[in-house]
Amino acid sequence: MSEAATPLLEIKGLTVALPEGGDRAFAVEKIDYTLNPDEILCIVGESGSGKSVTAHAIMGLLPKPDLRIAAGGILYRGRNIVTMSDAEQRKLRGHRIAMIFQEPMTALNPLMRIGAQIEEALTIHTDLDRAARTARVVEMLAAVGLPNPEEIRKSYPFRLSGGQRQRVMIAMALALKPDILIADEPTTALDVTTQKQILDLIKEIQREQRMAVLFITHDFGVVAEIADRVAVMRHGRVVEIGAAEQVLNRPAHPYTQALIGSLPHGRAGDGPAFVPEGEPLIAATDVHKVYKIAGTRVGGARTLVVSDHVHLTIHPGETVGLVGESGSGKSTLARTIVGLVKPDGGRIDFEGADLLSLDRDAFRPYRRHVQMVFQDPYASLNPRHKVGEIIAQGPVAFGMDKAEALARARDLLGLVGLEASAADRYPHEFSGGQRQRVSIARALAMEPKLLIADEPVSALDASVQAQVLALLAEIKTKLNLAMLFITHDLRIAAQICDTVGVMKLGRIVEIGPAAQVFGNPQDDYTKALLSAIPGQGWTPPAARAEGVS
Repeated sequence: MSEAATPLLEIKGLTVALPEGGDRAFAVEKIDYTLNPDEILCIVGESGSGKSVTAHAIMGLLPKPDLRIAAGGILYRGRNIVTMSDAEQRKLRGHRIAMIFQEPMTALNPLMRIGAQIEEALTIHTDLDRAARTARVVEMLAAVGLPNPEEIRKSYPFRLSGGQRQRVMIAMALALKPDILIADEPTTALDVTTQKQILDLIKEIQREQRMAVLFITHDFGVVAEIADRVAVMRHGRVVEIGAAEQVLNRPAHPYTQALIGSLPHGRAGDGPAFVPEGEPLIAATDVHKVYKIAGTRVGGARTLVVSDHVHLTIHPGETVGLVGESGSGKSTLARTIVGLVKPDGGRIDFEGADLLSLDRDAFRPYRRHVQMVFQDPYASLNPRHKVGEIIAQGPVAFGMDKAEALARARDLLGLVGLEASAADRYPHEFSGGQRQRVSIARALAMEPKLLIADEPVSALDASVQAQVLALLAEIKTKLNLAMLFITHDLRIAAQICDTVGVMKLGRIVEIGPAAQVFGNPQDDYTKALLSAIPGQGWTPPAARAEGVS
């Protein structure tokens, strides 16, 4: 093997042990793969497959003593990281091998300015003086496309958007020009346009600096966009590895085939278009909301328009999707309808009654008819209460006998695909997909006429996403529910929605039947969103078999 073909990183028989009493003995078991210079290797798999554990093992960041390397080695340029001292690992970490974490808000210190956090690595690993370090920080912030890098340098993390924080993490990781960049789900929570910007940025920097990139994701669209090779992990093992073209188009392992088969296809449904009958169930008219934001030392006071004279109707049995970038006003409109946000003006008519004109007592009878499923089921479920009690709380508050409410909770758990015995367990005992099913059951317990789903599957694996989406579609048909479905994933909106509204800066810039909006978009912003969907040039095998281009 020539020097050029010698792997930068070799994972050899790596096994990481879990604490005793878990559902399996090892987080990763006997895995082997290499990472070569100037390539992007994508590691794909569902939550719990061992993707991030492997990355943390490479970085020497496994939480001790809970996780430990039980066997195997991790070779960087032929040297085994596993046998290195802590001091040697620290010297390597950040300098030669750097990592971008999934959630930048938790990875960044909220009490330190951005510049100080990037400068910290330069202080530890270089001999640059303060002026040179500051210049390097500004240079890196500019290199990752951040506006006004000098102002960003002086800002705190909470002042930045999600996409800006992720760019800061990239700047921090690249400040020392590492040989290897590990990116752990860096675009999962981002909207499609920001996601495309981050992916393009990583590809551009990888080409310029000729780095090796280990990119962890569960999105095969992202894989199709950037990968040279792909490794698929399941239950701690690598079940398939090969060139991206091979794995994406001719997957060999049944698990890989199932993962790709569960992807949202990104096209509007083939069935008949939804035809509204009668009066709308709910009609938002001229709804507007403006927030006033106090000034700081790096910026003056400003106003933020999150709902700019919005008009929207939803009919019984109709699923209306709202898509758009973060900050476009989707969730604000939803929370206004459910009564969690008070707008500055407008009307929201529900079966003829203007909800915005009602006081708290008058609004209460309507609350049961409009229920919400939130993005993060773990944060929205009380960890101190059993699932049955959580589901029964709403009906009990509206006068139902507790025993009857608990019995109905068990029935609803069956409706959403869980065992009735789940009623006696706590939220932490369930997976993310199962917790979201519990959230849906809780919303249905009130027998609502309108279900608002705010990014209900954005944090879930593709196969779990498919299950929850199928469940929502089934329940909607069975109960003739109206649904407002909020998402930044246009592929999902195309699959589940009858009508789609595209929001930008608080306004609905385009709305119509899903097939029309996705098949013949009229607004330039809608076109830009559609063109930013990752993996545009790749059609999954199942879709090709159906003749979908």
